[in-house]
Amino acid sequence: MITGIIIISLIVAIIVLYNTIIGNLNRAKRAWSDVITYEKLKQDLIPQLTDVANNFKEFEADFIEKVTALRESIAVLDGDEIDVKALAKVESESKALFTSFRATAENYPELGGVDLIKTLMEELSDKNENVAAAITIFNRSVEHFNNSIEMVPYNIVNSLFAKKQALENFHQSGTVEDYDYKPNF
Repeated sequence: MITGIIIISLIVAIIVLYNTIIGNLNRAKRAWSDVITYEKLKQDLIPQLTDVANNFKEFEADFIEKVTALRESIAVLDGDEIDVKALAKVESESKALFTSFRATAENYPELGGVDLIKTLMEELSDKNENVAAAITIFNRSVEHFNNSIEMVPYNIVNSLFAKKQALENFHQSGTVEDYDYKPNF
């Protein structure tokens, strides 16, 4: 009788731990989908950026190329496959494009004074903030999932049943590397 209760308790514990691992993985996947959704929302602004660039001939010559490259990079992002390297490329191209856009708008007062430019700048800033927030949530979900497959007793259940691999966190190149803080762990 006691052996039966122990076996049933062990089975229930394994099921709960397994379901927790799968739930944490699904949470990370959902967070990744949110990142991709916000990145793709940037694409809505790209035709407007192209129109603005075409309207101002003195606008930087490579701006259209940067917009096209960004559009292609965003199109490669996949909501089903977590690829932080592709996201890093999009974020790098976004940063370069928006920095160039802002600098050009400041250098050409007639361009900077156009209401459309101001509106686009605000929308781009808002969309970039949404992406940053989604990336933060994604990284927390990845950390939570990775902890759930590495800590005892979850790691035992993972190695025997779920067999899930740790996910990679996203970090923007040039941000963490340039920060010179060493925690005292």
